[in-house]
Amino acid sequence: GRSGGAGVQTSELVYCAASGTVILREKRGLEAGCKAPQYSIHRGWLHMMLLATARERLGDDHVHCGHSFQSLEQTQDGVTAHFLVPSSSEEKKAPWHFTGKASFTGDFMVGADGLKSKVRAHLFPGEKAVFTGWRIYRGVLEIDSQIYDGKSMLLYGTGSAACVLYPVCERRRQAGKTLLNWGINCHNSILAPNLQGEPPEESWTRRVGKDEFVHLVDGWKFPEGSFKDPSIDFSKLIKDTPDGSITCYTLFDRDPTPVWTVGRVTLLGDAAHPLLPFGSQGAGQALLDVEALYTAMSSCKGDWKAGLKAYEAVRADAAGKVVLSNRGMGPTKLLKMFEDAVGTKTLAEQAQWVKENQEEIAGFSNDYRKNVSAESGHASTGASGRGTPFDGIMGFGKSPVLLVVDFCDAYTKPGSPWYCGDPACGVVGAVAQSVDVLAKMREKGLPVVFTRVVFNKDGLDKGSMFLRKVPTIACWTEDNPLTHICKEVLPIEGEDVMIKKCPGAFFGTPLLAHLISRGVDTVLLLG
Repeated sequence: GRSGGAGVQTSELVYCAASGTVILREKRGLEAGCKAPQYSIHRGWLHMMLLATARERLGDDHVHCGHSFQSLEQTQDGVTAHFLVPSSSEEKKAPWHFTGKASFTGDFMVGADGLKSKVRAHLFPGEKAVFTGWRIYRGVLEIDSQIYDGKSMLLYGTGSAACVLYPVCERRRQAGKTLLNWGINCHNSILAPNLQGEPPEESWTRRVGKDEFVHLVDGWKFPEGSFKDPSIDFSKLIKDTPDGSITCYTLFDRDPTPVWTVGRVTLLGDAAHPLLPFGSQGAGQALLDVEALYTAMSSCKGDWKAGLKAYEAVRADAAGKVVLSNRGMGPTKLLKMFEDAVGTKTLAEQAQWVKENQEEIAGFSNDYRKNVSAESGHASTGASGRGTPFDGIMGFGKSPVLLVVDFCDAYTKPGSPWYCGDPACGVVGAVAQSVDVLAKMREKGLPVVFTRVVFNKDGLDKGSMFLRKVPTIACWTEDNPLTHICKEVLPIEGEDVMIKKCPGAFFGTPLLAHLISRGVDTVLLLG
């Protein structure tokens, strides 16, 4: 094909511990009986393939590279996008210094400009990205050896340092070599003190030295027989990666939005559903967007309004659930499950645990893949009568937070259209019963988080599903005193208040990422 044999057809994914114990082996793509193959390919080569195909199908006059989106304008007649462009050959080497300008007008616009989408920021200003406490170190090198059959992927490591390794070039594989892509996802808590905390900026291109993280994999072993050269370990691979080529990707989390389309502009890919990489779903979900948009536009036969509406209806909710599901670390959580159970045990004890729990282990991965388009939920018990890993009850943890949901004057002020004074089930009674609980949490110095429902006064939230369901609350803007938190449970200094525009406290807010960054393991609810 156009890749010239660059992409490797992945045959299997092997989960293994830092001790070298194999936890699970799963077939992939055609090897698993799927109708389509799974490919691993260098990102740059894939981009060039897509660019060449676009030029071939659309014509060179309709493909413009080197344009930096700045703003857009919508009118009754169309949408115009404004860009900065290089005004000289020298500026082409430094896109952040572009001084030229260009504009394009069309019937509608698709913003597919990635994780830090300027189009999304234009449609939904003020959104905040929250640092998750994780960062990924990445590298690529060529080695004179192969992982198993040369088409295998390894998911490898511990609950706080998970690594993935896979080949990205078929030509090298056929020559008995491997162009190996590796990445290690490290939590703040295991890094040096000077690296901990929130980084100064969100970046995935920062060049780093190996000394930042190579010590974290000292003593790690690959599974026996995984590499034809037994002298290879992860430390050696990192050290052999060319100096100056390793990058660090700090993971920031963004909330899904139930609305992708505003007027003539819609979103696609990470711009629509910014995904954390734990579930390796970014490219796959973007391709599902493309398919849905193509199908919607084709079936609507030139009615772009109906097409964008149909596209959003098919994809927005499903992709939003994948965003939330990936926050649970996706299938990489299997490494933590192993570590918690037998991480410090002998190799024999680890192997025995894997043998005894193979059904649950396989179920863990299968559940993620089956439910990747839905929120993480309670897994059902299989026909064997044995539960999955989700069937256990954890009880209270060691780091709780009290979440006080929507105790506002709209519900507690007599005369308010939304007054809920029923002593049996009303908000007035709930507030009264919550005062002592709040006092106890503060007495013990435990964190408290409040939520409020507040909409933009300029009408930008008019597409909210909440407002469509309850249009009377459109007046709940910041200057409406009924949105204020009840005086009986007012936040004190240092307590966080989350603004939300949906019924759920976790949907459309940075709440989950906020709790994860604070190490919270138990949520107590009032509201």
